[in-house]
Amino acid sequence: MRVNKNRGFTLIELLIVVAVIAILAAIALPNYFNQVRKSRRVAVEGAIQSIALGQERVRADCATYAGVFGTAPTGCTTTVANSYTDGYYTLALTPNPGIAANYTITATAVSGKGQDKDKSQGSACSPLTYDFGATTAGAVTKTPAVCW
Repeated sequence: MRVNKNRGFTLIELLIVVAVIAILAAIALPNYFNQVRKSRRVAVEGAIQSIALGQERVRADCATYAGVFGTAPTGCTTTVANSYTDGYYTLALTPNPGIAANYTITATAVSGKGQDKDKSQGSACSPLTYDFGATTAGAVTKTPAVCW
């Protein structure tokens, strides 16, 4: 009696394993990249909140808000710093014309780094805006709302 002692995998078995791995990767990778984009968005939202707190410090010391990063209002020494350094968003601080007691912080995704594909509930999450006092004095409006 002769016993076949060939051990190993057949080509069909190997192809099945490769196909299963490819299917799992096709499902898992998009979800992974979406979570990475979401975590980057959360990081820039934290930076925006930090800038808003800095604006309140300026307002407490100077009776007005800063118009740009690193520059104190006239007759004051307190400034607002942009501490966001991740490079996936560009942050801008702009005073709203005509109303001294409000400002807008805008975070725009840098093109080509993947963050411009960030979406939440079907809405694009760039640019993210934080409007202080634009609609009602002292009220904060964050857009798009589904991304915050």
